[in-house]
Amino acid sequence: MRTSALQALLVFVPLAVAACTGMPARVEPPSVTVSDVRMGTAGVFEQQFFVKLRIQNPNDNDLQIKGSSFELELNDQPFAKGVSAQSVTVPRFGSEFVEIEAVSSLGNILRQAGTMTSDAGMEKFRYRIKGKLATRNAGSLPFDERGDLSLGGAPAPSK
Repeated sequence: MRTSALQALLVFVPLAVAACTGMPARVEPPSVTVSDVRMGTAGVFEQQFFVKLRIQNPNDNDLQIKGSSFELELNDQPFAKGVSAQSVTVPRFGSEFVEIEAVSSLGNILRQAGTMTSDAGMEKFRYRIKGKLATRNAGSLPFDERGDLSLGGAPAPSK
């Protein structure tokens, strides 16, 4: 009986050690910021935008992204939602861009127009982008970033 328990232990311990070595290290969430927004098609009830995102990877391993989803707020109001099955590999300690189609409703556009007219001379928008990145090697990674979109220049992320 002691022999079978010892044999089981000799089989189990190496399997447990091998399983632990295959586990991924803790993955820090990437930084996702808005780099550009282009108008696509515009209908009465729905507007299409192309949102260019910069994904920065603070990890020591490549992030293999297989899809993403996000919600974009402008001036603390819902503006657009987007999803993408686009795959991209973000190198370790590096960044990549992805351009994702997003849609907005007439109500969201009218709300933003109201903000612009009430804030005459408005030169920038506050934005918040939140969502998740689906990866091949690190599961689902949430993100939630804020920044400013300047009407006269490049966006400036803020915390």
